[in-house]
Amino acid sequence: MKWEKRESLIAPPLAGTASPDDSGHGPPPTLLQKVYTQVVPRLVASRVAWLMLLAILILCTASLIAVHICGRGLLWRQEIHILIGLAILLVAMVPKPRSIVAWSPIIFAFTMLLLVAVRFAPAIKGSHRWFILPGGFDIQPSELAKIGFVLIISWYMRQGRDMQKLGSLVVPFILVAIPMGLIVIEPDLGTALMFPVVLYAMLITAGARLRHLIAIALIALAIAPGCYPFLHHYQQQRIVSMFTFQKPTAHQLDGNLYQKQQSEIAEGSGGLTGQGLGGTMAIRHGLLPEASNDFIFAVVASQFGLAGALLIIVLYFLFFAACLEIADNSNDVMGRVLVVGLSTMIITQATINIGMTTGIIPVVGITLPFMSYGGSAMVADMLATALILNVALRDRRSTRALRTE
Repeated sequence: MKWEKRESLIAPPLAGTASPDDSGHGPPPTLLQKVYTQVVPRLVASRVAWLMLLAILILCTASLIAVHICGRGLLWRQEIHILIGLAILLVAMVPKPRSIVAWSPIIFAFTMLLLVAVRFAPAIKGSHRWFILPGGFDIQPSELAKIGFVLIISWYMRQGRDMQKLGSLVVPFILVAIPMGLIVIEPDLGTALMFPVVLYAMLITAGARLRHLIAIALIALAIAPGCYPFLHHYQQQRIVSMFTFQKPTAHQLDGNLYQKQQSEIAEGSGGLTGQGLGGTMAIRHGLLPEASNDFIFAVVASQFGLAGALLIIVLYFLFFAACLEIADNSNDVMGRVLVVGLSTMIITQATINIGMTTGIIPVVGITLPFMSYGGSAMVADMLATALILNVALRDRRSTRALRTE
């Protein structure tokens, strides 16, 4: 097998269009021109970008179909969420990754202020998680805080810290404790538990010693049972239900285990190929709470059966595999750590959501990336994807032609 000489597939700016690299006279390029002349050609030239965007397109399409089943009034809102997310994806790819990371302290501080401020917002369903905007739209600060956290950790590691030293781990664990604590008291235990998983993935990528990380994890696990009395009653019952193997009581089915039970019924009703768009009568009649949000995977499984559910899982696998290739091809540690952190955030969230809807883990209330109804989650997922692709398209090795024999 021979390796032929390969050249970058990044296309030059279109003729007659202003470019930020032009040294001639004329007005500076607008943001739209930068997207058209810098971002779009790179996206077209990258096979990794095509793979990721195709996976996202199919997931968003499945989301629209499932949301339409859950409630007709939600469909047009979800369409707006996706369009806004795609616009942000393109715009966020204009600045260089290092420029974005340089603003990390301000971004992180701003998202933490939002987490503090949301405590004073009106409670919705017993939680202080959202700011309600005119027109019925809302903002969930915890979704933006995940992006801010990954950026601040990448910024910290960019400073040349030796992550093999135990002392260098103090700051990252302090930084992870701040958003976790603010999110737990909302309460939103599911989102809070994602932060240490993402942090560990980033620390391992940066070269932290495993014995240090294992020791810290063991200490945390030893302390964790002491936190049980401070959990809300419904959170305690969800944990207990995972270790209860007898037949659920009528009280449990009406309360703590109701969502889990209805989700499993919906998934089982889909069979191998699903009930189709005309089925899912139980979902149409509202028997599955939060069907358009946390339990949208159960809706897809009911509509398209086991085949559709497996397709969704495969799409997430392809997305994560593309992210790992981007991280492997990254020229510097900062880009690699940033990609690993963001991709781990998305895949961990997908794993937890699918696990809870299928009854493998307790119900923790966490959205399914690119699919669950909601503007904040969709924008955060698209923004994370933009940052990942930004690293890929600024890297020569990620934009070269396919290898040929």
